[in-house]
Amino acid sequence: MEPKTGHKIVFTTLVLLVMIFIGGFVYVYYSDQSTNVVSLKKAAPVYAPLPPPTPSSANAPEGVVVESLDTPVAAGANTSMIINSNNGSLCTITVSYNGVVSKDSGLMPKTADGYGNVTWSWTVPLSAPSGTWPIVVSCSFHGRQGVYDASLQVSPPS
Repeated sequence: MEPKTGHKIVFTTLVLLVMIFIGGFVYVYYSDQSTNVVSLKKAAPVYAPLPPPTPSSANAPEGVVVESLDTPVAAGANTSMIINSNNGSLCTITVSYNGVVSKDSGLMPKTADGYGNVTWSWTVPLSAPSGTWPIVVSCSFHGRQGVYDASLQVSPPS
């Protein structure tokens, strides 16, 4: 093989490598330009404010719906109950353990808020016996009554 032929092969190989490199660069550049890139960013949630409460009509029927009740609960622990009724209803709650009505300060009568919600939180006495005990919620609205009977399950103190 003659030296000029070896130089030609090396030169031709270098030119082909440079052309392949430039061609690859041009391909990547133009293919990125024509591709619609989808962002993987998650949009922040949009929270709409609650609409203002609608006043309950004076002749609306009275009802009581339990929204939540934390049960079972250990004696000596805190628990809570949320009910829904007409806004402006006067609601009372009675919790009895073994026939004895609880005198906990969290069980006072309350007036339902503008959305009709009432929340009670109280402490189950350490002396409360294990078992299932009655809860009675009564709400009155313009002379009409709504009553809901629930049960609280009490376990031994932990």
